[in-house]
Amino acid sequence: MKAALAWLGRTGLTYLLLFAGIAFFVFAWPSISEGFSRENLRQDAMSLQAVRAELGQDFTDARKDLQRGADRYENASRDVLAARLNAATGERDDVAAKLNAGGGWFGSIRPSRILETKRLQLAKARLDGEIAMLTKASELADARTRQAALSRMPTQASIDEAARFCRLWTSRVQDFDRQNPVVRTIDSYLVGKRQAMEAARSRECGKEHQWRAQRQAAQAATRALAVARTGFSEARQSAIDSLPDPAREVEGRTLRDIAQLALIALIGVLLTPLAIRTLFYFGLAPLVERGPPIRIAPLSGMGAVATASGGSRPSLAVTLAEGEEILVRQNYLQSSPDGARFDHQWVLSWRNLLTSLASGMVNLTRGRGAGASFGISARDDPFAEIARIDLPAASAMVLQPRALAAIVQPMSRPVQIRSRWRLFSLHAWLTFQFRYLVFHGPATLIVKGGRGVRVEPAEAGRRFSQDQLIGFTAHTAYSVARSETFPPYLLGGEPLFRDRVRDTDDGAIGILVIEEAPAAGRRKGIRGGLEGVFDAAMKAFGI
Repeated sequence: MKAALAWLGRTGLTYLLLFAGIAFFVFAWPSISEGFSRENLRQDAMSLQAVRAELGQDFTDARKDLQRGADRYENASRDVLAARLNAATGERDDVAAKLNAGGGWFGSIRPSRILETKRLQLAKARLDGEIAMLTKASELADARTRQAALSRMPTQASIDEAARFCRLWTSRVQDFDRQNPVVRTIDSYLVGKRQAMEAARSRECGKEHQWRAQRQAAQAATRALAVARTGFSEARQSAIDSLPDPAREVEGRTLRDIAQLALIALIGVLLTPLAIRTLFYFGLAPLVERGPPIRIAPLSGMGAVATASGGSRPSLAVTLAEGEEILVRQNYLQSSPDGARFDHQWVLSWRNLLTSLASGMVNLTRGRGAGASFGISARDDPFAEIARIDLPAASAMVLQPRALAAIVQPMSRPVQIRSRWRLFSLHAWLTFQFRYLVFHGPATLIVKGGRGVRVEPAEAGRRFSQDQLIGFTAHTAYSVARSETFPPYLLGGEPLFRDRVRDTDDGAIGILVIEEAPAAGRRKGIRGGLEGVFDAAMKAFGI
């Protein structure tokens, strides 16, 4: 049943993925792929200057198109103008719809989208100007038609001649009416003289009025034609002058510009650390090395020095002398004699309680008995080895208590642990260790270290990694030194500074105790990072 449900689940998930993929390619991909055609990809590789150059050419072509169109429309017929006006209006609506649709993905930085948008804006402005010209051209065509219909305009002399005849016949009619009524009546009824004069007057006066009206209409049509020509010329000039130059409106950056900036930023990101490392290695590090080192105790105050013998080994047998006792961590006591006396000690030093707790020197087993031999070994760490360091009376050693596995001390004189702070030393800040714990003899320190503990004479100076440090004799000079070679540091393989311990003069015989393979170097992942932070905090306090 479980296998069947698992098969159904996998099959259902496969079906959903196939459904989503097919739906994407059917519905979404066609519109998306239009924006990634070969021409669009070519345009997307253009710089801002190239985009402006193409738009500048488009602007020049648009102005020429408007000028050629104006030349055609000036003498075109009303029907041709009406047809082109309808077509231009439709084209403008289509362009406006495309503009309202937006520029798509990264429309403000993709050169192909910038070109398309600016060309649409230019086309809309050109069509607006063309529509304005067509409107004025239609008015010009109407005015030209009206003026053509009134092309035969009576002359002013003809109108004046008709007016003279009108006045002449009007005067004759008036003279006739002033005659003797009897004669006027006889002439009117018998001869019809007055009717003839009245008809002549009406003919001549009507001719005058008609010709005068025709002349006024023709003059008005001529003036209207001139106004229409002026309006068309103004619309033509306005359409050309108001055409926006899209090249001047292109601002910001394109994908190519951003890619170039990103490349420059990447080169800066890659080279800046190298430049800083070079400056630190050849400029800062030599200055730091000249600073005074950290000295915990003067050589004159040391009556003896610590010694180590036998090297490190996985296990170590410690035999107690008369009046001695051993304090050992519980997980480092490998074997013990039956005749020894044992009891419990809560912490290594109540005076340094927090240090004892942080370093793990708590719940210690105390063993006593002259001649008793104890086996010391790391039962829980297969990589740890043990080494013995003897501190005679009047000797002192700086030690990190985290490395302690056991202490052999006189029962009557427990080992003295004193703190020394160095807050105002540059080397303390660079090593991030401000507190140093000094163990005073007589005592025997049993220390542990990953893959072994190495004891070396300080001599003229020994360099080592900060994580390796276990301790050094108190009279030696502790400082930082520049990494031995430059290329490993430049490439991030080595730190700028390594710790250094050296004797204060040629006659000193101080020692350095370091760990072969620090446990911090074997930690990985989040746990290693958190423990690394904790170790750094403990190191600052000398733990």
